[in-house]
Amino acid sequence: MWSPLDILSLETWILIATLLCLIRFYVHRKWQFFEKRNIPHFPPSILKIGTMRYNYAKPSEFFTDDLKMKKKFGKVYGHYMGWSPRIVISDPDILKHIMIKDFHNFYNRQKTFLNVSGKALNNGLTNITGDTWRRVRHTISPMFSTSKLRSMISIIDKCADEMVENLQCIAKENDGVFDTKGVFGKYTLNAICSAAYGIDVNSQKDEKESKAIRMAKKLFQAKFLTNPMFFILIVFPWTEKIIEKMDYSFFPRDSLKYFEDLTNSILKISSSSDPKQTSTVLQLLAESEISEEETKSKTKGLTHMEITGNGIQMILAGYETTSSTIIFLAFNLAWHKDVQVKLREEIREIVNSDNSLDYDKLNGLKYLTQCINESLRLYPPVPRNGRYCEKEITINGITIPEEIPIDIPTYGMVRDPEYWDEPEKYIPERMEDMSKIDPIIFQPFGAGPRNCIGQRLALTKIRLAICKVLLNFELDVCPDTPKPPIEFILETSIKPKIGVLHLKAIPLK
Repeated sequence: MWSPLDILSLETWILIATLLCLIRFYVHRKWQFFEKRNIPHFPPSILKIGTMRYNYAKPSEFFTDDLKMKKKFGKVYGHYMGWSPRIVISDPDILKHIMIKDFHNFYNRQKTFLNVSGKALNNGLTNITGDTWRRVRHTISPMFSTSKLRSMISIIDKCADEMVENLQCIAKENDGVFDTKGVFGKYTLNAICSAAYGIDVNSQKDEKESKAIRMAKKLFQAKFLTNPMFFILIVFPWTEKIIEKMDYSFFPRDSLKYFEDLTNSILKISSSSDPKQTSTVLQLLAESEISEEETKSKTKGLTHMEITGNGIQMILAGYETTSSTIIFLAFNLAWHKDVQVKLREEIREIVNSDNSLDYDKLNGLKYLTQCINESLRLYPPVPRNGRYCEKEITINGITIPEEIPIDIPTYGMVRDPEYWDEPEKYIPERMEDMSKIDPIIFQPFGAGPRNCIGQRLALTKIRLAICKVLLNFELDVCPDTPKPPIEFILETSIKPKIGVLHLKAIPLK
């Protein structure tokens, strides 16, 4: 008769059993974190890998449950990513302290998943921490000043005109029906490369899809939440150091290589050109380079790897999130014709004054700003934000322990009926007086010192695109266009769940 002793000795089995008991005891102690602090939380288990199987049963849609969790646990509750505790906070008063008043204690977004994007992107602004982040942010911020954005308008305007030309061709050949991602994605990539780096990637002129577009699309097909390595890193966080040494990346290697070569070629051109004839961004990037040794003493400047990483990150950030925002805004305008008509009238009125659009005029379009903000509320580019608590702190009676990640459910807050009447409906008028809108509850670009550095450039591209489209076309829905509110998923950014979203551009007479 078969016996376990035929495989291993009794001593070995006892050792294995002892190790399993010790592991179970260790995990059990880790899972007492919230119990000891009287913080409501998901009950963890081995089979759920803490509470991950509950939280990520639908990986691309996990953030849509934020409101359900708030009703069940309140505005502050905990969950376990593997063995690691995390606190979800949707209380606006506490978040104001975390993101603004006590920013010195929450200046990092996170401490994990910072070194799994490849060597270059690991040095991007969203991945770096502490003093390195402060130095890099201080160096890059000037490229998004008002004066520089004003100087970029003519370049972005040219890209928007090319987009209109594309839509005019589509109107003739395909009865106006167009793939929103195809048209607006090409525009945003062309605009960011042209305005920020002074190059034309021919993303809109070529009939065939350009290599830049193919590589950008491939980059954003990376699926973090369904990647097995994602779960390995959560269960065994210490493996990130090994992965970093292997130069592993969640992003496709060939796409990263393409954008790294593109960025380096831009820097080479910039360094050999007359500063007066180069893009201000190129000039800033090229002139900001310092050595690794100098980073220890200087509060401004970027190493070559930091320049490369942030160069890639700017192109990517300026492509996906901005194009998605334009897509959702166009979708809302197509379904709400009264809003579209009112917006077109506002645009015509300001353009007809001298038949031009500049930075100040774009920012003076109040109803357009309302339309954009309401679309951003319904479809926030980043449905979850985060901060990391450096030292234990008590805020409004809630004690946040040190070294604890904070999850900020931005999507849940902008769909919360506690703060919004009919939150599922597109109503631009609710954004008329922004002094009545809490910037913590509505934070499409984050809040506090670590908000999105490129938000004004993104809004400029969005405003210009919509102005050009509405001056030339009426946006309409197609038979396969879903009714609002549209379902969306999260991959590297939010996008329509249906995949290809079609609209119709009808030329105005």
